[in-house]
Amino acid sequence: MVSITYSLAPEDFAELEAKRRGGLLFRALRIPVSAFVGFIGLFTVWQAVFFFPWNTWDHRFWNPAIAGLGLLILWVGLDLPGLTWLARRFNDRYAPQELRIYEGKIVSSRGGKTREFRWFPKRGFKESEGFYFLSASKAKWAIPKRAVSLAQEKSLRDLIQQEPSRGEIIECRFLLTQEELNEVSRYLHPWLGSKYGKLVARVMGGAEALFILMVPGLIGSSWAREFRTEPTVAAGLIGFGLFSLWGATGCLGLRALNRLDLERRITFSNVEAEVMRGPKTSRYNWRRFVSYLESPDLFVLCATPTVPLLTIPKRALSPGEQDRLRSLLDRKLPRE
Repeated sequence: MVSITYSLAPEDFAELEAKRRGGLLFRALRIPVSAFVGFIGLFTVWQAVFFFPWNTWDHRFWNPAIAGLGLLILWVGLDLPGLTWLARRFNDRYAPQELRIYEGKIVSSRGGKTREFRWFPKRGFKESEGFYFLSASKAKWAIPKRAVSLAQEKSLRDLIQQEPSRGEIIECRFLLTQEELNEVSRYLHPWLGSKYGKLVARVMGGAEALFILMVPGLIGSSWAREFRTEPTVAAGLIGFGLFSLWGATGCLGLRALNRLDLERRITFSNVEAEVMRGPKTSRYNWRRFVSYLESPDLFVLCATPTVPLLTIPKRALSPGEQDRLRSLLDRKLPRE
């Protein structure tokens, strides 16, 4: 872990702005591009004002909406005037900032507020003559080299260049229970995971299914006629209606897919998480996970859409193993 505290001076911002604008050739190319974007914005506003009549009921919403879109495009074409001034009004850009840099995440502290971000050292590090540039999920930092000591620079470069080894192995085996899955739902979705939230979701799903069933009658048609004239739209509506009806039943059959009857065996290392569920084995490197959370009884690894949530009951770990797993997760992932 590397801890760096720094603040940017006015000359730093001037240098960063010059870097953002690029060289003479890049600036010359930006002029016609900005002019073209601005022209699109003006044309969009002109269409909203003159093409659609303001006194027609059908366009009372679309006129202002299209005009607003055109003004937004024009603002972008003019290089976002006023944005820097607005940012200065709500944010002290000269305030000191502390970064704690780990092998898999960055913890940023500024103005009494602390946030954690996923970070991949080899992809999220660049440098120029006067700055180190770190980029993580949803955040970027420019660190002046004058704020970094030789020891900090060495630790940072070692962190970037090191090849991960499997390191210490943490292994657990358990049968997951439905009550533990319900606890995960309550932590991830505090309201929807509650008793009343589930009831409201089921009622809304039933109402959506009923409304879709009534759509042809509301427009003076029938399902048979819609399937003859617009088969794709009708099939899509029927599919969405069936999905809503399934939600109204409480997602009937979903629990069976969780296979709570199969023992889970999860092995954590410095490189990956290996998950065995029955005869099936899956391996996920740490880049596939987004963050983790900890409840009094569970560790939960939140993942990308292609990877399922990993739920580890603390009952499957000794107190010492819980501390080791927590330390590993803190190094690898932001904590929610």
